[in-house]
Amino acid sequence: MFSHLLRPDIPVMDMYSTHMTCRTLDMNDKVKPFVVAAGEVVPLTYEKKDVSPISGQPIKGPCSFYLSNTTAKGKGAVWFPIEKTGSDGTLWCSELIKKNGYTHGVKIPKDIPAGTYYLRSEIIDLSAYLDNKYEDFTREPQFYIDCLAITVTGSGKVAPKGSKIPGIYNNAESKFLINVDSATDSKKFIIPGPAIDPLLITAP
Repeated sequence: MFSHLLRPDIPVMDMYSTHMTCRTLDMNDKVKPFVVAAGEVVPLTYEKKDVSPISGQPIKGPCSFYLSNTTAKGKGAVWFPIEKTGSDGTLWCSELIKKNGYTHGVKIPKDIPAGTYYLRSEIIDLSAYLDNKYEDFTREPQFYIDCLAITVTGSGKVAPKGSKIPGIYNNAESKFLINVDSATDSKKFIIPGPAIDPLLITAP
């Protein structure tokens, strides 16, 4: 099975930066998209990275996956989430990817319209908030981001409301503050950002 390699090696430190969209992807490039039928899984393989190059701490945090039609080139309120995976109280999504050999499968909703999209992968390192020296939450989260182009086939009609990226997060809201090593806190953690459209969740 074809597996697309993602290289989100250097984190984005500023949640308001334009690099939050797709990091350094040139959306004007004519890249041949990966073809997938709506309702099927896109297999992703990640470059191996265990610790943050900034903090030196293990990367721990949730993953979110977004889609945006390529015609907009990522600009405007065009991004909508299709998967948000946090922690089961034992492993964060970032740790689960590592456990699975640095792989993750993203299911494309079966009811989205056919077309060519950017699939955006985002891993948020929440452990960067914890300053072990002072035992205080003082640092900003680190965002590991990469995108790839996919062509979705099918006859779906659900067009979810989109959001702007950057623009889905507000550092002043303190929604990233959490003790990542607490099983209770990790399991209760609500992943920031827009919610998945209920029609994509409940559609038969």
